[in-house]
Amino acid sequence: MLFSLRSRSAVLVTIAAGSLLVGCATSEKVQVVQPGDPNLSCNAIKGELARLDKAQADIDSKKGVTGTNVAAALLWLPGLAYTYYDAGEATRLVSDRRSALTTIYNNKNCQ
Repeated sequence: MLFSLRSRSAVLVTIAAGSLLVGCATSEKVQVVQPGDPNLSCNAIKGELARLDKAQADIDSKKGVTGTNVAAALLWLPGLAYTYYDAGEATRLVSDRRSALTTIYNNKNCQ
């Protein structure tokens, strides 16, 4: 009976660890400057800015109290730290891309 209890515990720990690793989500990274950016129309730039808003919302959803972050805090603290680092890096890239697109938008005198 003791062996089966240990076996069950080992299986549960393995499943929990595997779930944590699978659940560690990284945020989408955007390329700040993309080929063809200067050729984008005003409407295309607006569309790209809207896509960046969606990407930022996705990044923000991975921060805070989520099931993955709670599990990371309890079981694997470096995973939680990486999640926040990754989200910060993704936010910086979105901000830099937004700035680059806004410059192009303004230079084209878009309204």
